[in-house]
Amino acid sequence: MLEREVKFHVPVRRRAGLKSHLLKLGAAAIELHARYYDTSTQSLARAGIALRVRREGDAWVQTIKLPGPDELSRIEWNHPRPEPVLDLSVYAGTHIESLISDVADRLICRYTTHVTRLKKIVPTASGTAELAYDEGAILAGDLALPIHELELEGVSGDAADLFELSREWLREHQLILELRSKAERGDALATLAAGSPDVNRVAVLQAHDDKPAKPPPLSTQHVQRLAAPVRAGQIVLPVDTNVGAAYLECANDCMSQIIRNSTFLAGVDGMKTTHELRIDYVHQIRVGIRRLRACWQLFGEASGYPESLLEHLKHHFRILGQARDLDVIQTELLPRLIQAGMPPNMAPEILDTPDQSPTRAGMTATPEFQRVLLDLLEHLVVYGDELTSNTSEAKSAAPILSKRLNQWLDNINRRAPHFLKADWDERHLVRKRVKRLRYGMEFAQGVLEPARLDALRRALVSAQKALGQLNDLYVAAEYYRGAGARHSSAMFALGWLAATQEHEAKASHMALQTLAKAGRFKPASAKKSGRARS
Repeated sequence: MLEREVKFHVPVRRRAGLKSHLLKLGAAAIELHARYYDTSTQSLARAGIALRVRREGDAWVQTIKLPGPDELSRIEWNHPRPEPVLDLSVYAGTHIESLISDVADRLICRYTTHVTRLKKIVPTASGTAELAYDEGAILAGDLALPIHELELEGVSGDAADLFELSREWLREHQLILELRSKAERGDALATLAAGSPDVNRVAVLQAHDDKPAKPPPLSTQHVQRLAAPVRAGQIVLPVDTNVGAAYLECANDCMSQIIRNSTFLAGVDGMKTTHELRIDYVHQIRVGIRRLRACWQLFGEASGYPESLLEHLKHHFRILGQARDLDVIQTELLPRLIQAGMPPNMAPEILDTPDQSPTRAGMTATPEFQRVLLDLLEHLVVYGDELTSNTSEAKSAAPILSKRLNQWLDNINRRAPHFLKADWDERHLVRKRVKRLRYGMEFAQGVLEPARLDALRRALVSAQKALGQLNDLYVAAEYYRGAGARHSSAMFALGWLAATQEHEAKASHMALQTLAKAGRFKPASAKKSGRARS
């Protein structure tokens, strides 16, 4: 069966109210204890599969979850068991029989979960949904991650009604959208607990059959591993994929980058992240939004995104951009200014600028921001459902994307000769166009002629780097002419920045000239690639 659920992290201050709300609805409690199995080399996890045996009250159930059509959906097979022992024979004759047979003699219990669940079936406009609030922990070795999450699973009815219900609970209890499953978090924790991929060390992980005491807090090193910033994925589309399927794959990768970094920045799992990590989360959220906007422009009308969603994302992008500008000044440009001879009494004044991290975290945790993320998720889930139900012949993505990318390339090349005489607004526009083209190329690389891509990729990377460095200088100059003008060494900074701008402008111009000579995009040949139709 297909399981589709929206998952939220429940912040500390909202847990009592949420539990009270569920109890008033008549929610019932049940104890759940699960053992998750995989090989020491994570064969199942790498295939997107989770295998567990779970005690549900007094009964044992064996469950395997397989990847579904979107971030919220899993194919789930359940089999009652008389005891907590795997029976792999139930997968005979299925499409995963070969994989299960290959790993059968290497399966070990990698991690466990202990959860108290409050659950209640509630009506929606077109069916029903299950509310399940889980409190407990994931355990692997001597490490543990707390669980405080609300799951809203669609039992029957339309996906849109599941999202509407999710919006109601998000708004009332100020929840944080969470894409990671317990299996994903458990697998990461088990890998960390093992300390290395060595088989013997992994094999000694304990089953934790007894309900654990309150786990100790994770160390800074553990947090850095478990909450590492999520970067853009490597998208390689099948060469003859259609436009709708191509859009869905690209947009989902952008969405995942935005939401997962937002979740970490909002402070899930009780993890205390470092200032450096928070800076990176902000950067990756903004990169994800930029990539998504480029994706919408690349696919045009085929994407069908709501215009209001774009406006909301642009608004939050600008707010996060203000914090990002200060980060760039403090972490990248200030060291260069000091090295260039700026009086040292300047450094403490800048470095003592109040940490913007709490403000950023507060913004990403607000119901307003989380609502935007939920709307984005709904757009892609509903889009995928409609794509599956539409049996009409769809247009091939390759010629459409190739044509759009060449139009973008031509636009940049027309502006490049005038770059040195252009004002800041024009230069900034060129930088945004180069970024958009690079993101578009990365989305479409699977459907483009590979022989032509190397030169274009190198030229785009060089141009984006040069233009980015130039833009950082402009941002810093604006700061020292504004809020930073009070500093005693502001005039030194402005003088150095002006001189360096000229150098970086020439470097950017040269990079744009190289891009103009790098060639053009061309659709890949399906016959040459030998790839299967998506």
